[in-house]
Amino acid sequence: MHRRLRRQLDESLGQQHDSSPHLQKLFRKIEKEYRRADDDRASLQRALGLLSDLARRQPEAGTRRGTSPKGRAVLRLFDQAPFAALLCDVDRKVTAWNGAAERLFGVASSEAIGRELSMLVFPDTDADRAEARTELRELLESTETLQSLRMTPARTGAPRMCEWTVVPLRDRKGREVGNAAMVQEADPLRDRYAIAWQAAGDGVWDWDLGGDRLWLSESWRAIVGAGGEGEAPAQWIDRVHPGDRDALDAAIRVHLEGESVRFESEHRLRHEDGSWRWVLARGQASRDATGKAVRFSGSMMDVTDPKAGASRVLRDALTQLPNRTHFLELVERSLAHGRRRDGYRSAVLFVDLDRFKSVNEGLGQAAGDELLVKIGERLQTCLREGDVLARPGGDEFTVLLDDVKEAGETELVADRIHQAIGQPFEVAGHQIFATASIGIALSAPAYTRAEDLVLDADTAMYRAKAQGGARSAAFDAALRERAPQLVELEADLRRALAREEFRVHYLPIVDVATGRIQGLEALIRWAHPKLGLVSPDQFMPLAEETGLIVPIGRWLLAQAGREFQGCRRGGAAGELTLNVNLSTRQLQHPGLLAQIDGVLAEHGLDPQDLVVELTEKTLQHGDGAAARIGELRDRGVQLYMDDFGTGSCSLSSLFRFRLDSLKIDRSLFTGGSPRGQAPDLVRTIVAAARESGTHVVAEGVETADQLGFLREVGCGSAQGFYFSPPVDGAGARTLLARVGGW
Repeated sequence: MHRRLRRQLDESLGQQHDSSPHLQKLFRKIEKEYRRADDDRASLQRALGLLSDLARRQPEAGTRRGTSPKGRAVLRLFDQAPFAALLCDVDRKVTAWNGAAERLFGVASSEAIGRELSMLVFPDTDADRAEARTELRELLESTETLQSLRMTPARTGAPRMCEWTVVPLRDRKGREVGNAAMVQEADPLRDRYAIAWQAAGDGVWDWDLGGDRLWLSESWRAIVGAGGEGEAPAQWIDRVHPGDRDALDAAIRVHLEGESVRFESEHRLRHEDGSWRWVLARGQASRDATGKAVRFSGSMMDVTDPKAGASRVLRDALTQLPNRTHFLELVERSLAHGRRRDGYRSAVLFVDLDRFKSVNEGLGQAAGDELLVKIGERLQTCLREGDVLARPGGDEFTVLLDDVKEAGETELVADRIHQAIGQPFEVAGHQIFATASIGIALSAPAYTRAEDLVLDADTAMYRAKAQGGARSAAFDAALRERAPQLVELEADLRRALAREEFRVHYLPIVDVATGRIQGLEALIRWAHPKLGLVSPDQFMPLAEETGLIVPIGRWLLAQAGREFQGCRRGGAAGELTLNVNLSTRQLQHPGLLAQIDGVLAEHGLDPQDLVVELTEKTLQHGDGAAARIGELRDRGVQLYMDDFGTGSCSLSSLFRFRLDSLKIDRSLFTGGSPRGQAPDLVRTIVAAARESGTHVVAEGVETADQLGFLREVGCGSAQGFYFSPPVDGAGARTLLARVGGW
């Protein structure tokens, strides 16, 4: 392979050029051009030598008499050459100056002959001209043919980037007699590498750094859908995505300053249709004798996913935003970019509108659609340039945040979304207030599929919704360390609410003295599509951990309130209470009191009809629990301490919280013993409670003997399988209608 071609390929491509047979074929063609150029250069050098000899013999350019036909042909070639050609002697004084040189430099031949070349071409005393003169003199002193790119003064007054080829000349005896120089304005189309790359379909660019002019090939412009023939570097730079601009500027600067062998940058360019195209730009600078970069050339390849062209037409019909399929493709592309570029991260925000169903139910679907469109328009105003908003369906929106430097950036965008959505919307003649729950998931090397990142953002959104909505929650990567079955269970649990898979069962509370039902404890059950009816012990701890306990508890209270009203209408004799359990997270939720007030008002219940049961653990949560319990008590709601006897709470808690009743934990009766597992402890608890005026309910009663023991010690109420297992609403009405008691 030609030595110059080998050197340039090694500098530009390393060893990769040996691997492809197609490239090998291309390189062989280029090598032929190099060897032809060598032959041309040798021929030219011989011709220039002859011309120099003629010039020495005939110092007046117009004297042609006595010149041989070959000599006259050489003189015509010199005069009519399309490039500037000149000769100078060993003292660098011009001896010949053709017409193209007159046109390029604006200096007549008569004025040039006899002048020192470097001072003639680069006059003035400024530093750049002095540097150019020094470089030209070094070229003229060389014993080899050399080329150089240099900003050169032109007839127009504006310097132009010119390519200088300086050829040393010798007489027939091999003695140095001077130099010949060919000068022509640099033309990127003459660069055979550029032609080769352009034929391959990639974009080609050539940047004249001194003149700050940028030439772009038609294939380059086609990548971004641009037309025109401007030469401003802004054609490229102004199209660069803001998130990639700093990295591109740094890569160019490092290369031009000589700190990197090759330039390479993967970045986004704005297409004329408004989309962003990923491109891979590679190039190398040409330098003068001092090492200063004077020209910067290379190629650009479109590395956007080929499927992106089709995905752009995949729009949500209502909002015209990208749909789920398109969004996943964009996330996939972003993850791929992160694997190629160190430090690049993206994030997905999953935005779910709170209580959107009420808009459709109250104002109709048309109003709901109008609201979705207006929300989409507002969300667009919250994003940074380069971020993408999509609507996967329903009342959900997703956001792809690009080039996230810090996790706090995601919170800032989420806060802007909350503020924007929080402003009222005018829809169908009504003023509507909306809120949203937002889940945030930040990309990481562990993510290999777009679906996983979006799913984690969805998971975080449900956490935000479980905490009461109108807030954001970030996905916690520690969740991945849990057992796979818990991850699957959590996913199923989240879907259960939307699919209405929960059921309410009721455990009767019986008056020990009369044997009649005086209350119904509402218990949650999960009708799992594969596992069947799942007890709360299997999923409520996870619901509490994830925050799903809040929406599940909200649903249970509303459903139980509705069915309890039917039970009372069904013939329940005497007073009947509805008992519900509240966890720590539910008790602390800011919307609890409003929810209770709403259920009581909707179903015509008095506050004393509702009993709230709290565990010892919940009661031990300091002043916050005490304040909320006080608010419930002020409303007239009855308060029970649940599972008494299993923790560290003492009877003093009854006085401190002013509770109405305590429930002895089932563990003191489980096993079927006639008097339970700890009859003396039960007797003590009942006696102490009676002295304080506190009602007592015993849990877990399984036999008639245990019921007899409770009557003996004066326990007020009991519940357990001896009376009935938990039953659904219809079963509860049947129990209430039975004649007689236990």
